[in-house]
Amino acid sequence: MYSDKYSLCFQPDATLIEQVKVMKLQLGDAIGWYNSKNSLAHLTIAEFQASEKDIERMHQQILRCCSGFTPVETHLSSFGTYPNGTFFLEVDAIAKPQLKAYAQKLFQTLQLKNAYKCTDPHLSIGRKLDETKIQQAHALFEKPNLSFCCDLIVLRRLNMERRQFDNISHYPFLSQPIEEDLQLTLF
Repeated sequence: MYSDKYSLCFQPDATLIEQVKVMKLQLGDAIGWYNSKNSLAHLTIAEFQASEKDIERMHQQILRCCSGFTPVETHLSSFGTYPNGTFFLEVDAIAKPQLKAYAQKLFQTLQLKNAYKCTDPHLSIGRKLDETKIQQAHALFEKPNLSFCCDLIVLRRLNMERRQFDNISHYPFLSQPIEEDLQLTLF
């Protein structure tokens, strides 16, 4: 069965996407091309292979989860790095547990097989950077003071021609009670 690569992620608003784009261009001017330079700002939840039939099934599951999620005010006020060379904007300590809980709910609901699951919400600026380029990135930027209301998850499909993900579905957070939660409150 034919399958494509998909990504499920929290997507910031247009203002933050533009601010991060400017940061990525500045970093590119300083260090040259790097992985994720042209990627739009997002916080990855999972990456996985799926068929069109799988995606049709998942669509309702994601919709149901997101309808029960409440928007989360998210602040990005520090940079971080991972040993794999990722330089990123760190999610604040108030929003991070909530975003982790949302990701967990999606993992449990979707039962993704052989998926990459991100367990630490962050917004990547650059990936696969060597130590010198990470030091240059830290020196280039002042302490960030960015924020957005996280109120949306997007499903993206990898476009093999552009080697970038394209948004294919948006799932807004609707703050609605979920039926199973209602049942629990009755007893």
